[in-house]
Order: sequence, then structure tokens, then C-alpha cells
Amino acid sequence: MIDLRSDTVTRPTQAMRRAMAEAEVGDDVFGEDPTVRELEEETAALLGAQAALYVPSGHMANQLGLYVSTRSGDEVWAHEHHHLIGDEQGASAVLSRVQPRCFSEGVVPSDAQLESWFAGARQGNVHRAEPSLLWLENTFTGRVVPLAEQRRVTGFAHRNGMRTHLDGARLWNAAAALDVAPARVAEGFDTVSVCFSKGLGAPVGSALAGDADTVLRARRGRKLLGAGMRQAGIIAAGALHALRHHRERIVADHERAELLAARIDELPGLSAAAATNMVLVDTPAGRAAEYVDAFADHGVAALGDGSRIRLVLHLDITDGDVAEAAQRISKAAAQL
Repeated sequence: MIDLRSDTVTRPTQAMRRAMAEAEVGDDVFGEDPTVRELEEETAALLGAQAALYVPSGHMANQLGLYVSTRSGDEVWAHEHHHLIGDEQGASAVLSRVQPRCFSEGVVPSDAQLESWFAGARQGNVHRAEPSLLWLENTFTGRVVPLAEQRRVTGFAHRNGMRTHLDGARLWNAAAALDVAPARVAEGFDTVSVCFSKGLGAPVGSALAGDADTVLRARRGRKLLGAGMRQAGIIAAGALHALRHHRERIVADHERAELLAARIDELPGLSAAAATNMVLVDTPAGRAAEYVDAFADHGVAALGDGSRIRLVLHLDITDGDVAEAAQRISKAAAQL
């Protein structure tokens, strides 16, 4: 099976396994695991932040980003298709007890949208929740958000007393596509979450970065959620290896996505486009699940619903896999 469901399905490389086996460890709850501290320091430096916190998952990194920047009953502004809204089991309502206000057009809200929301909340309207956090993703469903657009909306938020968070689970892909340092993508955000498995191929872990005081509060929040990890250097070593050795190769995933998209786009009834390391395939109305099942029958695993299929290129996929996947998808599509 050629597994293109996500870039989280990778296996650790042999070099990564050696790094994990040989990792120096300590009790991280006491702040004594040297490998975790090294990972956090290097992550913070790459993102231009004062500090970073290693956590088990991107979900937790995002929820801690909410926790440190909001109060119960506050409002967070996000896109209706952000991971925060649709893929975190309503944790924002359960844990931080905040209310989302969602935009649906584009990858960032327009000036008119921002002005409208803010005016309604601030002009003596005691019925409205207090807007406290503006949320973006980069990449967003594989698409790179222009940095100028990020600066526009984060600038608005800060001028109006709001904080900002970037869900940068695939920030490494955005930086590679833009050919800029990761810190450039993180500019303008009070907190940034990044993932070490998506794109980089580590077996586990994400991080939340920000200023020192914010990250200290997040560390307390991590313990509150039960994620006080002890000798975590064993898994942190995998993430550290990925951070040091796998960022540059991300460009190859983007190139392979372009090749696969071009092959699929030639097939009758399908249209495909690459977005960083993803191939987004549009099917006839409502038939995505049918195509996904057909792809699986021919040895290609994908995800899809409605009329959209997502294929994700990653560390374990070679040029040969791309060519083979294209052939298998062509055979599957011909039978539908």
C-alpha cells in the first residue's frame, strides 16, 4: 500500500532511531532532561521566539495556545475549516471555554470582516463576548498564506488589544515554499505551534513557542492537562534529529506533489492541484469517498469526503512511489 493519507504515517529513519536510542535523558518535569531542553531551545531560536515547550501533540500545542491567551467566555476568531474548529473535538469550548467566531472566505479575514466584528464587540455592546485572540494557520490545507496578509491581520489584532496565534503544524512547509527562514513565517504572532511529525517525519511531538512568561504559563497548562513527561528525551531526540536533518528535504515533497497532481489532472472526471506537499483532487459531486475506496482497492491510501480528496507526500515516498501511485490511481479512476 502506498500510504498518502497524511505526512504523519512515516516511520523513523535508522539515523533517527539511533539518536533516540542514544539520547541523554533526565526528568523533564523537573526541567532536567537535556535533550528536551535542547529541542526547545533550537525550536525557539528557529522561530525567533524567547522560549518553546515540547508537548505530545499539535492538538495540545494549539489548546495551550488558547489557554495562555484567553479567559473563559472570550471570543477567538478563526476560519471555519481551521484544525481548531473542526478537528479538536470541541476542546476550545471544554478546556478554555471560549467562543469561536468564524470567517469562511479566503485564508485570512478581510479588513471589512475584521472591522465589522470588532466594532460590534467594542462599541458598548455588553451582549457580545470579548474578542481576545485571532487565529491563523500556515499552511492552510496545504496552501501557503502570504506573509503580507499575515502581517495585515496580526497588525489589526495587536492595534486593537487582541493576541495572535499561528497554527504552524506545517510551518516548515510554508517556509520551504517561500524560501524564507521559519522565523519569518512566525513573525507577528504571540504564540506559534509547530509539529515535528508533519513534514519532518518524527514519530511524536509538537511545540508551542512564544515569550518566556507565556511559555512558562503554557508549561503549567501542560501539567494541568496531565502531560508532565519524565524521561522525554527519548522521543524528543527523534524530533530534534528531524528538525536538524529533514527540513531541507521538504522541497522534494513539494516537487513530488506537483508531479502527482499533473498526472491526476489528466484523468477524466478529476481535477488536481498541488499545494505544498498536498495534492487536492476534486471529484464529481459527492463522489470523493467512492474514489477513495477505489484508490485503496488499487493500493493507494487517501482521505476524502464530499467532492475533495487529499493526498499527502512525505518522507517515506520516493519518485518511484509517485509514478506507481499515478498508475494505480489511473486504473482506479478508469473503473468509475
